[in-house]
Amino acid sequence: MSDYAHLSRQATIASVIVALVLILAKTWAYWSTGSVSLLGSLLDSMLDGVTSLINFIALRYALIPADDHHKFGHGKLESIAALAQSAFMVGSAVVLVLNSFDVMLDNRQMVNSHIGIAVSVLAIVLTLALVTFQKYVISKSKSLIVEADSLHYQGDLLMNGAVLIAMALIGFGWYWLDSVMAIGIGVFLCVNAWHVGNKAFKELMDEHLPEVEKIIDELVGQEVGPEGCHDVRCRQSGPQLFIQFHLELDENLALWSAHEIGDRIEKKIKESYPHSEILIHHDPVKVES
Repeated sequence: MSDYAHLSRQATIASVIVALVLILAKTWAYWSTGSVSLLGSLLDSMLDGVTSLINFIALRYALIPADDHHKFGHGKLESIAALAQSAFMVGSAVVLVLNSFDVMLDNRQMVNSHIGIAVSVLAIVLTLALVTFQKYVISKSKSLIVEADSLHYQGDLLMNGAVLIAMALIGFGWYWLDSVMAIGIGVFLCVNAWHVGNKAFKELMDEHLPEVEKIIDELVGQEVGPEGCHDVRCRQSGPQLFIQFHLELDENLALWSAHEIGDRIEKKIKESYPHSEILIHHDPVKVES
């Protein structure tokens, strides 16, 4: 198993475990307090659990090498899983906001705020540890699934902090803050859903990668031999980056020399993008002496 696959799978397993622990803790806390802000946090953790499990299954499939039926591999499944995750996030946000308005209209009040405080602190500690590990994995693997999961959990840090503050202030009689905080969490979930879904949609649509294309131009320009390049096209499919371009070479170069220049540039690009598949078309050009 490659380092990418090993780290990515470890990250998804860790995400599932953390989500399960927090679901159990927050369910107990919600039953004990009746807090809708805690309900929002619980819904989010339940969403984390479902999406983390989907991500784990999707990642196992996405890591399968290219075959006769899928010549470019199975990496697009990462984007599909991320898009599904964003849809779940929007659905949870709608349920939470509607429930928050219901609580406001009924003028319900929460109890046992100390339980909510304890569970919120536990959630912050576990989530911070998970996000730290996920950032390490992302730096090594560039996995979209892990990145989408990490973005959500980074939002959870702020969410759990907000719930903690709400629990503390409710102890001073600010009961209305519980519903207001829950509505804020719903809005926050929608914003996160947009970021995750938008990135996944762009990848599914093979949107061009201007930053990568610029770096390819720069790498070619730094090498001795080529006269330039054109028609640089790049697309992302899960962890795999596909790069193709036309390399302009002196028409008088020997075939072996042109091939050596192409190999040298491909090696240089591989150093910058290890998980890439590169296709170079050699174009002869007339060079004025």
